[in-house]
Amino acid sequence: MAKGNIFNYERVRSPDMTEQMKLIDTAFAVGKPYTLTTSTTLETTDLGKTIRVNSAGNLTITFPAVGSDEDGGKLKLIKQGSGNLTNTAGSGDYISSYSAATGSDVTTSGYAAAEYEYVHGITRWVAISHEGTWASA
Repeated sequence: MAKGNIFNYERVRSPDMTEQMKLIDTAFAVGKPYTLTTSTTLETTDLGKTIRVNSAGNLTITFPAVGSDEDGGKLKLIKQGSGNLTNTAGSGDYISSYSAATGSDVTTSGYAAAEYEYVHGITRWVAISHEGTWASA
């Protein structure tokens, strides 16, 4: 078994005897969604993932501290549940959203989704898309 940068795989032979790689552990595959039910500070290892937030209470998701190495890194958040979701930029960064260039975005919508990309040149998370109603927090 070999360990790759994104997931674990092993070499296998197909019926025609050509060598192929078979995915054996998708738990940490980039982009694989996971669900948060408490306020959380994300890590740079979360870049590229889809994060579902599900709670009846209000939650805050703090984006990871990033730098030039993470330029272009993306985060996707899906809000489920009745609680409010506040997305906050960490470490002196800002969020440039449809509402304003502030430190955070908040939604009270029953369902909402947002995708952000980090742009190091302006030290901001730029909102690529918003579904639902979002406002500056």
